[in-house]
Amino acid sequence: MMDFISIPVTFGIGAYAFYKLIELFVRKKERLLIIDKLSQLEKANIENLNLSNIFGDGKSFKNAYLTLRIGSLLAGLGLGLLVGYIIINTTIGGFERASYEIRQTMSVVYGSSTLLFGGIGLIAGFIAERRLSKTE
Repeated sequence: MMDFISIPVTFGIGAYAFYKLIELFVRKKERLLIIDKLSQLEKANIENLNLSNIFGDGKSFKNAYLTLRIGSLLAGLGLGLLVGYIIINTTIGGFERASYEIRQTMSVVYGSSTLLFGGIGLIAGFIAERRLSKTE
């Protein structure tokens, strides 16, 4: 049904993972160079030096509810696929005898229900995030 999306999604996930892996090695090398340069300094006053900005201690996480957003999006997408399957199965029945026009209609139903429920999931995640941020 949705074969057209598998190649771009797989490529995107692979490219993002490759980027993060390269970034990890580059940051490690930068940190080692900074430590090496600091160890070479003899007369410098390093008592007041704050390295927490470089090494990440005390780093504030902007997206505290990122997992809530992703979880609600995925739950909405799953629910949308389930609702699309139920709609197709109850209205058309067998998939093997479907003509080209019916298959196109099936793909529209799957796509629209997935996007609709994905959006509803994001809205629900946003509302839950607002409520959680008010209680903190």
